[in-house]
Amino acid sequence: MATGSSLALSSPPSPTEGDKLTFHWSTDVPDATNWVGIYDGTRQPGNGSSLVWKYTPGTSGDLTLDTSALTGGPYTAYLLAKDGYAVLAQSAPFGFAPKPAVVPPHSAVDALTATPAAPGAPVRIALGGLWARPAGNPAGSATFRRAGGDSWLSVAADGTVTGTAPGKALARPAVVTVGVRDSAGAQDTVTVQLPVVEPKGKQALKVASWNLWDAGTHSTDGFEKQLRVILTQGWDVVGLQETAGAGAQRLADALGWYAYQSAGSVGVLSRYPLADVTPATATLPAAGVTVQLPNGTGIRLWTVHLDENSYGPYAIQDGRTPAEVIATETASVRYQQAQALVAAIKAENKGPVILAGELSSPSHLDWTAATRGTALAWPVSEALQAAGLTDSFREDHPDPARTPGATWSPTRKARGGRPEPQDRIDYVLYADTGRIELREAHVIATGWPAADPDTAANGWPSDTAAAVATFAL
Repeated sequence: MATGSSLALSSPPSPTEGDKLTFHWSTDVPDATNWVGIYDGTRQPGNGSSLVWKYTPGTSGDLTLDTSALTGGPYTAYLLAKDGYAVLAQSAPFGFAPKPAVVPPHSAVDALTATPAAPGAPVRIALGGLWARPAGNPAGSATFRRAGGDSWLSVAADGTVTGTAPGKALARPAVVTVGVRDSAGAQDTVTVQLPVVEPKGKQALKVASWNLWDAGTHSTDGFEKQLRVILTQGWDVVGLQETAGAGAQRLADALGWYAYQSAGSVGVLSRYPLADVTPATATLPAAGVTVQLPNGTGIRLWTVHLDENSYGPYAIQDGRTPAEVIATETASVRYQQAQALVAAIKAENKGPVILAGELSSPSHLDWTAATRGTALAWPVSEALQAAGLTDSFREDHPDPARTPGATWSPTRKARGGRPEPQDRIDYVLYADTGRIELREAHVIATGWPAADPDTAANGWPSDTAAAVATFAL
């Protein structure tokens, strides 16, 4: 090779099937018939034809070769002299990653259970927002049609299901099957179940607290995955964190639900109407809303995302003593926010209360001598308990050694060269005034999410598990 010549792939640095490649070349022996050719495997110039080639007159420049038909690898590009096979320079070996499969447009879910309707009530169910158009698909539109089911339910072309419920409660949910055809040629179906029930007596309410992890931006098609989780888990009300000032409203628009959206982290998503909003502020990242249930009950729900700085379990892992950690916690912005939240909830005095949020702190109910060797009285959880709020998960699962219930984190497993501390920092708490009955509580991260940094393909589009509790009111 000529010592004064060079050849290197300049873009893209990590080729994908279908890409055209650009190389930068230079030489101190220019000629109008110098050329660059690409050879596969270990083939050398002169041993069969190059796959693609182009002349490179002059002393330096950039040339683009049409490599869109190449797959796999390895390949090597050679700068060759005077229409011959004398090698002036060669590139480093390179290859092409498989082209990502283009997933056709489809419904985010195959089936869903809609918000129950009262006998004789008008019905309106929005399905248009559930039509997903993953990355790589051309722009288009979907047309919906009725494909079967109960005759009193109609389907408009935009995916809106309407009708008037029968005058009496139904022993089984009404059903309508909806066919969808996309202008890009994709087709799908959605089966909708609609309970028709009398809005009397106690009603079940499934409440979740869920951190969206930067509004789902770390996950491929994260918004679609969020919709799928909410619908398949049957959540009724969700206290949301890390919404990027838009996540709650965007989800509500797609589902045809109701939302409160702060300008910052927190939001509330609900299948039932919301009223009497106490908005989040710069000093208190928490919001309160009244969820209006069909049976006439109004439940006060708060969501919160307390400050995450000076995370206590990290300090313990780094060698701080329990006394030092408690002192830091007590002086923290997080604890100040927790005290302000307690004061705000007490000031309202509006009956039953549910708090669904991320406290960014473990619970004193979890850090016991049996689980950690030394009990640790985390101030945030103690303050909320002292205010009369009951931890639904620990009430349903009183043994923290047997059922830890960690929500942080299903995907974060390493902190530097050490294990990431696993703790329960997301909660559904409630104030039992005799009107709330806890039926069950759990934490969930669906599937088997891969660990960070390989999280983009996970079906669970967050780095935090959700805390969930079902109540009867």
